[in-house]
Order: sequence, then C-alpha cells, then structure tokens
Amino acid sequence: MNYDIIGDIHGHADELESLLQKLGYKKQGNTYSHYESRKVIFVGDFIDRGPKIRETLHLVKAMCDAGNAQAVMGNHEFNAICFHTPHVERGGFFRSPIF
Repeated sequence: MNYDIIGDIHGHADELESLLQKLGYKKQGNTYSHYESRKVIFVGDFIDRGPKIRETLHLVKAMCDAGNAQAVMGNHEFNAICFHTPHVERGGFFRSPIF
C-alpha cells in the first residue's frame, strides 16, 4: 500500500482538491479515490486561515469514511476543541503543560 501524506490544508479546500487530482485521485460522489488504491494520510491543521474550512472538513471526513484516508488532529484542531475547556465561560488557549 502506498500513501500520500498531506498536511496544513488550513481551510483551502480548492487547493486540496487540485492537489488530490494532481496525485491521481478521481472524484467519485463526495469523495476522492485513487485508481492504484493509494490512500491519503492527513496530518492535521485542516482549519484556520482559509476561506473554505467547512468544505475542507467535509472532504477529509468523506475520504476517511470511504476508507480512502486516515486523519490525525493538528494543533489548530486541538486548540479549537480546547478553546472552550476547561473554562467555558472564559475560553482561552490550552497550551500550558498540565499533563
């Protein structure tokens, strides 16, 4: 099995789709697959900065659901989730070493 590793998309869904096409992935419904059974490993930072965060997340999730990709959370996703915890009323970044 061969893998393509993609990271730091930051909400740029159009550029992600262009990259997938250049790598030989074809759109099938709402997902992409490769004719040689290659798979993508997404290494985080799907959100922040770009204009199409929601579309990026939908595309990554669709590929994972179809078995064409695996995804791990990046620091931007980690901070977005933790921004509201443990103090929902204050929010804030969760970078202090508490582990």
